Amino acid sequence: MPMKAIKLQLANKTLLKHSAPQWERAPKGHISLRGTDPEAQPSPYIRATWTGKRVGAVRTIAVQAAYNRQNLFFRLEWPDKTHNPDFGDGLVFPDAAAILFPGEGDPPLARMGSPAEGIEAWYWRANREDGERLTFHGFATEKPQTDQLVATSADWEDGRWRVVIGGPIEAAKDGKRVAFAVWEGSNQERAGLHAFSPEWQELSIG
Repeated sequence: MPMKAIKLQLANKTLLKHSAPQWERAPKGHISLRGTDPEAQPSPYIRATWTGKRVGAVRTIAVQAAYNRQNLFFRLEWPDKTHNPDFGDGLVFPDAAAILFPGEGDPPLARMGSPAEGIEAWYWRANREDGERLTFHGFATEKPQTDQLVATSADWEDGRWRVVIGGPIEAAKDGKRVAFAVWEGSNQERAGLHAFSPEWQELSIG
């Protein structure tokens, strides 16, 4: 079943507020996640030190989607007992999340794309004020796009993250597919170590 993005004629700054009452009109879907495979990581150090460890501490997120004339917004919510807003002694990393869109073909989500099939990510990280618009062609290949145009806002309260990520609607026209990724900093997740939705989901805009 496609994920439905509803039209809300509101200013960007309003849609970036996770607590805006208009978000109650947007259907909420619950997306299952799973962890990436440490053995698939390009770093020998990561492969060696993560053998037998669980990747993907966050296993479910709630997602809503809405758009105005220029931008598309996703509101994400998930439980997180630990608030990780920054790095900590090499043992803790910032919490993070991303909205993923496929480029050409059918890029593999489990590896963040391939050399021939890329993925676009709208990326939020807890220690940064601004979001990032990145492209991936596999693990450890992230490249910032020239025009960023991604805005984010986030709030951690009562053991839950509520994050809104918005970007240009042209990047995700009707029928475009979408997926999601979450990094749990208290589990030392970073780069290719994260939870992700294992299948692309059709996005219905309108």
